[in-house]
Amino acid sequence: MASCTHGNGRALCFECVKAGMESTRARRAAWTQRELPFERVETPRKLSDHEVAHRRRMLEHLVEAARRGA
Repeated sequence: MASCTHGNGRALCFECVKAGMESTRARRAAWTQRELPFERVETPRKLSDHEVAHRRRMLEHLVEAARRGA
């Protein structure tokens, strides 16, 4: 905004002021969108026995990999 070349040198032109206000408004809107809760909250589903066993195998693998790397 300070680089307005079509103003009178001391004041910003209307286009630059409006662009700055729109930019600020867009930044604020983007920031508030991050803070909004999810619109729909899904209840966590129960894992099947197969899925639980898979996750346990993956955790065991990670523990073994960490031991080998340490």
